[in-house]
Amino acid sequence: MTSVAKNMIGEIYSTANNGDQSERLRFVVLEYINGQIDVTVVFRQTELDGKDVFTFFQSLLEPKRARFILYDCHFQTKDSRRRKELILVTWWPDPFHARLMHQITSSPLVSLTGIKLELQLKEPVSRNHFGQQLRNDVIRVEEKDIST
Repeated sequence: MTSVAKNMIGEIYSTANNGDQSERLRFVVLEYINGQIDVTVVFRQTELDGKDVFTFFQSLLEPKRARFILYDCHFQTKDSRRRKELILVTWWPDPFHARLMHQITSSPLVSLTGIKLELQLKEPVSRNHFGQQLRNDVIRVEEKDIST
C-alpha cells in the first residue's frame, strides 16, 4: 500500500470521528496499481452536497474496474438513531478481477481499524439490499428510505 493511500485512509477515519464535517472525506477509491494499493480519487462532502450520495456511490461501481471503496456511510435505524460508519467495499465486476481481488484481500487494507463492515460486491446493489447488509434495522441510507 502506498503512503498516499495510508494517509487518505487515516484522514477519512479521523474526519469521520471529528473535524470539519463539510470537508470530511466521504469516499476514498483505491485500486491495485503496479503491485500496490493506491488512491485513484477521493470525494469530500462539499463535492457531494445536493447529490444523492448513495446513487453517487453506485456510480463508482464501474463495470470494468475492480477497486476498493472506503465509504463514510450515513444511515438511520428504526430507533431513529442516525449513524455514520466506515465501510470497506471490495468491488470486482468480473471473474478475472475476482481472482485478483481475492489475492489482495490479505493486504493491510482489510485489517484497518475503524472499518465497521466489509462488503464484497460483484454486481451493483439497491439501496434496500445495501441497507440490509449494514444492519437488519436500517430504514434509511443517505437520507432516503431503503424502500426507494
